[in-house]
Amino acid sequence: MNNYEITLVATTSMTETDAQNLVAKVASLIAKTEGRIYTQGFWGKQRLAYPIGRHEYGYYATMIFTYPPDQISNFNHEIQLMPDVIRHLIISLNKENIRPEDMKLIDPFKEQLTPTRSAARPTATTRRAPATKPATPQKDEATRMKELDEKLGNLLKEE
Repeated sequence: MNNYEITLVATTSMTETDAQNLVAKVASLIAKTEGRIYTQGFWGKQRLAYPIGRHEYGYYATMIFTYPPDQISNFNHEIQLMPDVIRHLIISLNKENIRPEDMKLIDPFKEQLTPTRSAARPTATTRRAPATKPATPQKDEATRMKELDEKLGNLLKEE
């Protein structure tokens, strides 16, 4: 049994309950071959990164599971035949030397909002905060004009 991760996007023409039932159907396909599901996540309705056909939104779901390597192509084919699945991707975790027991399932739609970067060296995409000037007391217009006249008079005397 090899370790795999599947992420699928289901159409929004169905209800959220139907999308969750679709994920349960995929889970039953895994269980049918005595595979084991480590984690299962349903992210709900999200905007797609780019339109796929006429779809701009989709129901996202992900699973990390074990499956027989000689039957993974059949599993992939069964997912392709599901009409409500817009896109799916199956990744082998064994090729990356990742153990599913050690993985923490993240919600990329929430955790990517606050990226962390090292403060050692700013990159081209890092924005710097605008420099702030020290607070100076505001002078009224008449006082400011007198000071400018005095400075201008001093400059003219020097020439």
